[in-house]
Amino acid sequence: MTWEPGARTRSARPRVLCVDDEPVILQVLRRLLEAQGFETVTTNDPEAAVVAFDDRPFDVVITDIHMPKMDGMTLMRTLRERLPDLPVMVVTGHGTVDTAIQALREGASGMLVKPFTGQELLAEVSRALAATQMRHEALQYRYLSPVLDSIALTLSTAIEARNLETGEHCRQLGILSERVAAVLDQDEHQRMTVRIGGYLHDVGKIGIADAILLKPSGLTEEEMAEMRRHSEIGAAILEVHEAMADIAQIVRHHHERWDGGGYPHGLKGTAIPLGARIIAVADSFSAMTSDRIYRRALPIGRVWKELRRNSGSEFDPEVFAAFEQVVDEEGNLKPLPGEIEAGLESDMHVPISTPISPEEWQARLTTPDGKERPAAPWIRTG
Repeated sequence: MTWEPGARTRSARPRVLCVDDEPVILQVLRRLLEAQGFETVTTNDPEAAVVAFDDRPFDVVITDIHMPKMDGMTLMRTLRERLPDLPVMVVTGHGTVDTAIQALREGASGMLVKPFTGQELLAEVSRALAATQMRHEALQYRYLSPVLDSIALTLSTAIEARNLETGEHCRQLGILSERVAAVLDQDEHQRMTVRIGGYLHDVGKIGIADAILLKPSGLTEEEMAEMRRHSEIGAAILEVHEAMADIAQIVRHHHERWDGGGYPHGLKGTAIPLGARIIAVADSFSAMTSDRIYRRALPIGRVWKELRRNSGSEFDPEVFAAFEQVVDEEGNLKPLPGEIEAGLESDMHVPISTPISPEEWQARLTTPDGKERPAAPWIRTG
């Protein structure tokens, strides 16, 4: 069993408070829990339990329902006033199961029916702790997300400074990818990871020489091999920090293919991280619909034709189907169902910027002497 207690307890072991008016039950609870490494406090007095909790909060509370002075339901409400996310498990006999079910409806984290086995007890406690840990981590990510967004956009700006179209591409890609993740029913943390993965998918291009990165014509075999290093370079930059580990995996694998023909590791199918599979579709769409230094944007009809042709070979077909729910045939964002759209409304999201003017694009797509740069194939892998 693994558990990292919250800062509120400042304990090396999870603390469990057991409240029951039957001494035998308390003895059993203490013996089983302490054998598993829990710090266990027992009492047959609910009022004393409140005093103990005020002195030093617990990670889990296990309480009988029917007790003198204060019943388990009242105890649960009293302690939840002090710590709203506190896991409280109720213990009941067969004759009071209906009451215990009512406790579950009012927010109890679990139920033990007497007589219970040690395995049942530990399973319920583990589940309650895991649920609390997940809520705690979700809260951490909620606070961390704006910080990571800021870091990601700063790095995207650094990319943009070297390769003007890429910074806008990164912003667009983050938004598209997050919306696809939402359609695929990913939670808040997973959506954040994919969004920032989109912002940073090309951060490794910081380590690619300008002669290759800004070359207006096709790349040689050696130059292509060097360009393909950007996914590993980017992952290495990000995985230095533990909080970016999942994002680093998206960056490393966003050029893998569903059929196994991609790079850097030739992963196939669901062995490719879902976030990387999402980025792969959004990246291709964004790249084909944007002017690049080596070629101009493709007509939207051709873009959709190429994407659909590659669904099932280059792209995960399920992810591509989700992408079709995000972008319409004209290349515009579709409104998502209300509950999904509401989950994406946040100040931390960066809107797609105003399109670059034709004059500015013309300046980018010409050589210093004013001549138009030669066209190149619509795909440049990397």
